[in-house]
Amino acid sequence: MGKERVLLIGGQFTGNFSARELKKKFHVTVIDCKEYFEYTPGVLRAYVKPCHLDALTFTLQPVFERSMGVKFIWGEVKKLNAIEKTATVKPIFADGTEDVGFDYCIICSGCNFGPFKPMGESLWFPTVHEEARKVSDWPHIDERFLEGRR
Repeated sequence: MGKERVLLIGGQFTGNFSARELKKKFHVTVIDCKEYFEYTPGVLRAYVKPCHLDALTFTLQPVFERSMGVKFIWGEVKKLNAIEKTATVKPIFADGTEDVGFDYCIICSGCNFGPFKPMGESLWFPTVHEEARKVSDWPHIDERFLEGRR
């Protein structure tokens, strides 16, 4: 029998560390709606010195796929079906959705902490989810892309 499948929703701190540890015993797929990792506590310095953002970020796909050897999907999980053990995912450049199967699913997506917006939008948390972008105060800034965060 082959390795069981683990789906990690979120590729930032927890998703990154979980993928590295779990790949030893499972087939790991990581899904994140951003193309990049960001060390958010350092962002204040980047506001004063914009070139510092390069030291706080990296593109996720090469790290997950080439360095770690796990599958990465740049997209948004729209629905989880615990009974069928599938996640409905909308990849970033696709018009439709696709189902991704799993044996175990770990949600590593962090939190939204903007208390004054219904979806948690704040200057500290990128507005990356499709529904949140529709009601965003900054809809012209697409922070799913690293260049949108600059």
